[in-house]
Amino acid sequence: MGKGLGMSDDVSLSRRSFVSGLLCMPTGLGAAPLIDLNRGGGLFSGGTKTTEAEQRMLNLYTQEAPATPDERQISGVSTLLSPFKVRLKNANTDERLVVELSESLNMGQDENRRLSYFLRDWREDEVQSIDLKVLDDLMAICGAFAKPDEVLDVRITSGYRTQKTNEMLRQKSNQVARNSLHMEGKAIDFSLPNTPTRQLSTKAQEICGGGVGTYRTFVHIDSGVARRWAA
Repeated sequence: MGKGLGMSDDVSLSRRSFVSGLLCMPTGLGAAPLIDLNRGGGLFSGGTKTTEAEQRMLNLYTQEAPATPDERQISGVSTLLSPFKVRLKNANTDERLVVELSESLNMGQDENRRLSYFLRDWREDEVQSIDLKVLDDLMAICGAFAKPDEVLDVRITSGYRTQKTNEMLRQKSNQVARNSLHMEGKAIDFSLPNTPTRQLSTKAQEICGGGVGTYRTFVHIDSGVARRWAA
């Protein structure tokens, strides 16, 4: 095992960094004493008025560390994310798909193709590329409920629909829109088996910039204009 840095090494490095900072100061500031015996103050003393150059120097040692890279802003909501896995289950076909995501929620083209096939119109066996915005929102919502080292179960009720399928569903229910965004691959209906629908809807409304509909057994999200409703 190689020798690590000890306390004395840390102190040495800290002093070296401090001296390097002093060498980079403007000439006037570099000439200022750390402790001014005549005035009872010095470079870091509050006893005298601090110049703009001195304040910039102080900021180097007092400013807070920047936010961690895994903190991202989603539709105005600050969310801290960690790598996580979701296990999607198609409620109609019983097909399953596991998706693993990093903190950035970035998905490659292969992952997008897999998801588009998984969310196809299973009745017509027709595939439509699913809009990336609605996919991002879905994964961001899942990330808010996911736990490290666990796989989050997600139940998909509906993804892409052909016009024929949408019209057939309209004949059975008055809750299906004539011009549903499902027909454009811009909407997903889903639920989390271990999460109350109302709680899921609340988080979806925080994250999604498009539409969010709350139903008895699932939540609808889409990448259309912002709107909220309950059925």
